[in-house]
Amino acid sequence: MKTFHASPSLRVVRRYHELFPADVLNVLLSLAFNEAEREGFLVQYRNIIAEIIGDSGAWSVAMGKSTLTLEAVINFLLLWGNKFDRYFNFDTDFSTRGFVNNITNQLEMEKRGLVPIPVVHNFYNFEIDYYVRSRKYDWLALGSSQSSNFRHLKHAVNRIKKGNPAIKIHWFGGSTYEWLIQLPIASCDTTSWAKSGAYGIIKYWNPRNEELDKTDYIYVGGRSSKLDSSLHHFVTYPFRKDLEEYLQVNFGFNYQDLCGYDDKFNMQLVNMKYYTDMEKRVNDERLRRGIPLE
Repeated sequence: MKTFHASPSLRVVRRYHELFPADVLNVLLSLAFNEAEREGFLVQYRNIIAEIIGDSGAWSVAMGKSTLTLEAVINFLLLWGNKFDRYFNFDTDFSTRGFVNNITNQLEMEKRGLVPIPVVHNFYNFEIDYYVRSRKYDWLALGSSQSSNFRHLKHAVNRIKKGNPAIKIHWFGGSTYEWLIQLPIASCDTTSWAKSGAYGIIKYWNPRNEELDKTDYIYVGGRSSKLDSSLHHFVTYPFRKDLEEYLQVNFGFNYQDLCGYDDKFNMQLVNMKYYTDMEKRVNDERLRRGIPLE
């Protein structure tokens, strides 16, 4: 299983590589964002990245945050598509009744010589069966809001694997440890490494935590106005000494580095390391449970 860091800046990727050259990142680039750095990812600094996959920007279009068109996506991928390890359909209808719209875009992209991965938005109708029975696709992506529920996600994975065990599955926007260790999902992507830092939160895998998922959420400071029950505050965190040692050994950071100049950038680095290590933890636990790594 591989975890892809969604829409990072080149600055954070380059700094991460300087700190952890052996931990080569997987990156998801969206066609809706960061156009100025796209060539840097795909050409100039491609050697410091493991795999790069392409998000068509469909979610941003559906949310009214982008004016990308199917023709623009096709033209871009005709020029740059071979620089990606994989890329996805321009699936702009995210409802459970969006199949006609999305398959129309899928087939138009294929007609123009592209090989996008279809994105499934209804786990319970004919959609999965259509893609499996076509025998055209080595990968399918799960992009439905239904995937926010474990029972629904498991149902979709099981349907795909029962139809064709060789098909690999990408889970869009999903990075839940306890779910990933139970299901043969080949890859997922996350923006949480960036979003958590933006809200003043770092994630720390606490060996002393007795839960299966040993993640502790540490609030350092920033946009959150009050702490909910899932958050610890850095200053009063019971395992602060362990956390401070982890930050110093791995990043050369102390508490002030997470509060002052470049605080959000530094927190992004900490969270990026958390998700890179989580990939390894998921795979180790899958091996222990006999769940295919894919």
